[in-house]
Amino acid sequence: MVVTALALSLAAPAASADPALTLAKPTGDRPVGTTALYLKDTSRADPWVPSVPYRELMVSLFYPAAPPDGPKKQFMSEAEAKAVFDEAGIGGIPPSVLTTVRTDAVVDAEPAGRDRPAVVLSPGFKRPRAELTSLSEDLASHGYLVVLVDHTYENVATTFPDGRVTGCAACGDYDTEFWQKLQRGRAKDVSFVLDSLAHSKWAPLLDGSRIGMAGHSVGGTSTVNAMVTDPRIRAGIDIDGTQSDPLLPPGLDRPFLFLGRQSLYTPGTGVESGTWDADWKQLKGWKRWLTVTGVVHPSFTDLGLVGEQLGLDFGATTPAVRGQAITAAYVRAFFDQHLRGRPQPLLDQPSARYPEVTFARTSTPYLPAPTGDRPVGSTAVYLKDTSRPDPWVPSVPYRELMVSLFYPAASAKGAKTQYLTAAESAALLADSGLDVPSDTLAKLVTNSVADARPSGRGLPLVVLSPGYTKPRATLGALAEDLASHGYAVALIGHTYENAGQSFPDGRFAGCASCEVPHDEAFWQKLELGRAKDVSFVLDSLTHSKWAPLIDGARIGMAGHSIGGASTLPAMIADPRIKAGMNIDGTTHVPLAPPGLSRPFMFLGHQLGETACVPGDPTWERDWTQLTGWRRWADVRGAQHASFTDVGLVGDEFGVDYGAKTTALRTREITRTYVTAFFDQQLRGAPQPVLDRPGYPEVTFCH
Repeated sequence: MVVTALALSLAAPAASADPALTLAKPTGDRPVGTTALYLKDTSRADPWVPSVPYRELMVSLFYPAAPPDGPKKQFMSEAEAKAVFDEAGIGGIPPSVLTTVRTDAVVDAEPAGRDRPAVVLSPGFKRPRAELTSLSEDLASHGYLVVLVDHTYENVATTFPDGRVTGCAACGDYDTEFWQKLQRGRAKDVSFVLDSLAHSKWAPLLDGSRIGMAGHSVGGTSTVNAMVTDPRIRAGIDIDGTQSDPLLPPGLDRPFLFLGRQSLYTPGTGVESGTWDADWKQLKGWKRWLTVTGVVHPSFTDLGLVGEQLGLDFGATTPAVRGQAITAAYVRAFFDQHLRGRPQPLLDQPSARYPEVTFARTSTPYLPAPTGDRPVGSTAVYLKDTSRPDPWVPSVPYRELMVSLFYPAASAKGAKTQYLTAAESAALLADSGLDVPSDTLAKLVTNSVADARPSGRGLPLVVLSPGYTKPRATLGALAEDLASHGYAVALIGHTYENAGQSFPDGRFAGCASCEVPHDEAFWQKLELGRAKDVSFVLDSLTHSKWAPLIDGARIGMAGHSIGGASTLPAMIADPRIKAGMNIDGTTHVPLAPPGLSRPFMFLGHQLGETACVPGDPTWERDWTQLTGWRRWADVRGAQHASFTDVGLVGDEFGVDYGAKTTALRTREITRTYVTAFFDQQLRGAPQPVLDRPGYPEVTFCH
């Protein structure tokens, strides 16, 4: 796949040159120094001009400086600026304006400190290294040594200390072999630069055990090549660069980040996303795939930043200053985590500070943030029902249950709740086909604070029951969201009915019910047994230390799959449950006359091409017996897993489970309708979204 050069496809300038052009201000607290290095590799001829028997490179170093006093770095020389304007076809603006752009790094300032983590930066094809100046200054202001490399003859102009200016000998016709040669050659450039630094007067400034690399466009794709050939590079970033030299087995086990345009790199729909997808499969370590909305190729660089100040239209809807801020924030967070060992929440899940950034894929899954305004706490509750033997292991003369209780918390501070234990994660992933460590889901990022102090009392309670073989945690995102809106939520783990469940004393219960033939009698036993579990949980919670948290007159229930199907039997058996919801669960215990007069809602995935036709026949059967408030909503493009954390994790890992609507979108729809349903039925607050579909994907069947 051809890597596009950084095209400045511009409309006529809207403004004349402004002498006050500026780069982004560094966000760190350290002054920044810079110096230019001339390096000469005599071990190889230049790849683009073979008559030159060596490879010449210009490198800019940026570093934390002692309080500096001296001239600021020139952004570009006039020759470089003219070459950039000429290549882009920009007229009407004197190139000299780029020589006056205000920078913050002081030339040849005295370095401060030593053994700095280092980041090598590589610019896009045809672009001088100046395009990454803001990023370089920002990293240096946070304590990094930045090594910004100009790849001679691969950009429109490189200025050497003796006054020579080389042009773009590599420019011309571009096929796949050309781009592969470019990427591999840049990897050699980077290794040579690192060798040179390690044996120069700058060596004390460099910590050779903490080196990372990032680049823009082909500089980003070259990062993969450099990491494969040079193990000194511990972590890498591709910023908006399409890969032409695929990463081959055994792949790469060091951390890697893709950061690019949403329009081009969204998995499955972005026209260049396939090249990232191919490499994604070969990345075996920590990895992220992030896309940014509203940006274009120059948005990640200073050419976008300065061009926008000149009134040039690149076609971006997100301002260049914002694009640069996003780039700096995520690049810095990545290297802080992987070179300095400082965990960065910004890399765990989407951030409200940067709504333009989407986590397209991740190796460390996360739950989307709750939509309510209350912090969320949760705790694990162990319950033992001595009134009955276990229905699946009759030799156990009691029924043990684990319940996760979610609630509004007094504070958002504290350690987050563990999603699954390592044993539960291994059990759930055992037959998934995912090539991930068995404890991956034990590291999933949640939003609730473990054992936080509750806030409030007399809250409406919603009981949640998960699908068959699925641990209770798979409804965690829904539970957290309800709690953030002021609900207490009891999320039940039905022992021996899921892949595996851990108990506080270290015991682990597998799926004993999985060994039983799954005929109609089995499913009816499962639903009726869950109804008993729910009543026991309600008895226990309302007679425990948690009783003040719960308003016993405002209890609802919802579940997914067999958990949803169990809601009707539970409501029939227990009048305390005032309202119920079945999320995509076929029912096996028919609702018999006189039916159910309490509010009920079906929410499921659309079965065919036409909404509601065909509909689930068991829902049609039970619908006629619902005599109170009722709704039936279908979600187009969703699949069974879409309504749970299983779908979310699948999307985050890049698993195709047949959904056309993303799990994140289905999660938004599910949260909206579940919260609205209980707000109306338990709180008496009318919800218009229950009267008419609030999403284009949703159809009301009845």
